[in-house]
Amino acid sequence: MSNTYNIGTSNGQVSLSVDITTVGLAASRASVLIVSDDSPGVPVAHSVDATGDIANQAIGKGTFLKGKRLTAFTLVNLTGTDPESRATEAVAIRGSYTLSGGDDGAKTFNSPLKSYQDPSVYVIFIIDLV
Repeated sequence: MSNTYNIGTSNGQVSLSVDITTVGLAASRASVLIVSDDSPGVPVAHSVDATGDIANQAIGKGTFLKGKRLTAFTLVNLTGTDPESRATEAVAIRGSYTLSGGDDGAKTFNSPLKSYQDPSVYVIFIIDLV
């Protein structure tokens, strides 16, 4: 089942916040795109420090976002000194993504996809905006 956030009839600003839990160095970027289009999408938010967190930030009006897909991508570089400790760190990484401003109000998603390729972890989250 896909993640969905109901923009509904809201015409106000929709906001996104991202909380990445890691001991590694992380960077996040969020974009919106039209699923049926092969264009790269429009960047709407990014982290500003090595935590990967995105502070609550407006990503666009409901009329702009409705029918599009939000993708949030985080790259984490693990800092452990050996492969075993980095593998343990990779399993412990968590991501929490909260959208607000649409008809769904504040809604948090907590199940990103993760891919580990020592020493990096790729954390990906996709939300359809309906």
